Amino acid sequence: MTQKKRKKSPQKRITSGFEVEFFIINKESGAIEHRADDLVRRLAETSEKYSHAIVTESTKNLIEVGSYPDVDGANTMTNLIEGIKLLTYVADDLGLAVLPLGTYPGKFTPEIRKAPHYKVQEKLHGKSRFQITGRCAGYHCHHSLPWGVFDAKTKMLKRRVRSKNQESLVHSYNMAVALDPALTALMQSSPFYQGAYVAKDSRMVMYRGGDSIGMDVKGLYSDFPRLGALPSYEHSGTDIINSIERRFEERLLAYKKIGVADKDIPKYDSILTPNWTPVKVNPHGTLEQRGMDMNHLPLVLSVSVLMWRTLHYIQEEGYRVVTHDLAKDEPFALEGKTIYVAPDSHVRQALQKASATEGLASDDIFLYCRRLVALVKELDGPKIEWLLKPLDTMLDERRTTADKILAQARELGHTDLKKTLPQRIASEIAKTHSKQMFEDIVILQKMIEEHRTLLQ
Repeated sequence: MTQKKRKKSPQKRITSGFEVEFFIINKESGAIEHRADDLVRRLAETSEKYSHAIVTESTKNLIEVGSYPDVDGANTMTNLIEGIKLLTYVADDLGLAVLPLGTYPGKFTPEIRKAPHYKVQEKLHGKSRFQITGRCAGYHCHHSLPWGVFDAKTKMLKRRVRSKNQESLVHSYNMAVALDPALTALMQSSPFYQGAYVAKDSRMVMYRGGDSIGMDVKGLYSDFPRLGALPSYEHSGTDIINSIERRFEERLLAYKKIGVADKDIPKYDSILTPNWTPVKVNPHGTLEQRGMDMNHLPLVLSVSVLMWRTLHYIQEEGYRVVTHDLAKDEPFALEGKTIYVAPDSHVRQALQKASATEGLASDDIFLYCRRLVALVKELDGPKIEWLLKPLDTMLDERRTTADKILAQARELGHTDLKKTLPQRIASEIAKTHSKQMFEDIVILQKMIEEHRTLLQ
């Protein structure tokens, strides 16, 4: 008797999503404006189609635009563009503009919102240090988790054994950690924090805490590195779950130590929610890379392609991620279906610091970024090159957005980085980059329209 072939169950299609944060500035003066609520109100009056994805942040000078995950990356990015276009037009009508940088280059004092969960965090970190959240803007890239590893009801990872998809989760997670020094270097746009030159990626230092990357700078998570620093590689799905649980328990313990009553501790729909590390499993069922500076939109797309394509080959084509010393000299070396990544200590210590302080001026970081771009081109072939063109241009010039900001500051007369950046120069820098938003939207639309099939 001939046995019928069992039909393969349909695989979950990969989804992707974005969150981009912008500073709100006065379009004439270039100064910070605390008018996020005005923008959201006007958006609600203007259109209901995209207002749901444009939301306020912890402080009134920031606004976030998100696009819901979609199996078609082109749809995701198109949705994002429409939201950004609407935001920029409404802002312009109000005499405002949005600034796509990781930090505002000049000094200002954020207005922190009064919501209970913000007040608890403010108490945990201290009022002065919690203001860092309003002085940093990031870009968050989401990629769906492998099929079957996430429970949508409990909004938590499943404990599974002998599961190829669980192994794929571990490979994906470790790749996201290994990608961090490259992605942060390519996206760096924050050389000044409160007018001071901290590093080429000041946002990374001030947010994660300089201690975790070998710098004597007190940042938001300096006292709680597990809650905000780059996590380690993990060896199994169980290890990832245990790390998530320990991180959540540490946060609860920290609240109790400072006298927060149980009734005042924020209630979350998932223990995945209160995690602000650069790489995290998100309660929406995605792997989120949230360690990057906000930057210009063409770079946002190109960097997203790097993450999406590497994770595609891991989750859909069975590629493995293996730690090896050879990857210190040959990062992201490809052998068959194995991608070699540098040891955890090298990534989180040497490379993370070099990314923040030197960027592409570091030979190690320059090689690290070059090899990552080369890996994606090797996996996808010539068809992907046009989408990576902004990165190729950056690498050819060996200049990031942070380098361009530093050059502009020098041209405007700020030649001593030990001195505070004058507000007039900070304002000029802010206006330059906010005005570029309109051109960026046009370029990004063209990139998507001409290469839509590559993003599916």
